[in-house]
Amino acid sequence: MRITLLAAAAVLLAGCTSEPEAAPTQAPAVQTTVEQPAGTGPTCANANSSVVGKALNLRLQGQRETVEKAVTTCNYVGAGMPVEVRFTTGATAASFAEGRPEKAKVVEGLFDEAYEASAGGAETVQHTVVARKGKTQIAVVSPAGVEPSKKLITELFSRV
Repeated sequence: MRITLLAAAAVLLAGCTSEPEAAPTQAPAVQTTVEQPAGTGPTCANANSSVVGKALNLRLQGQRETVEKAVTTCNYVGAGMPVEVRFTTGATAASFAEGRPEKAKVVEGLFDEAYEASAGGAETVQHTVVARKGKTQIAVVSPAGVEPSKKLITELFSRV
């Protein structure tokens, strides 16, 4: 009888233990907001702080890059007011027109099309210059003025 009890206990114990479930063989897919493959299209390496600072005549100390879908945004530190360069890939005449503010002024002769707009008061004016060349659009937002921004856009188009 003792052997029967030991055998029954062994069967019960064996039934209580189970093998762990196998780990998934494939990691779940990660969602990404970037439409362009990594390494394609303009990046903030094309517009590093020394290039941007020199063209705008501002002392900039570094940049931060954000990529969301077809837009790469470069934000810079050190000008007192925000300085930003935005590269948009896949731009069209229609998307360019859609993004143009009502009070923006057309800039003639700057690539396929361009506009400029200013906002703020006498001492805190922020200038925006946007130009499109083919399917690439570059926007510069800074306190430096329209002419330095146009110079920077020309420099950046030569780099992308």
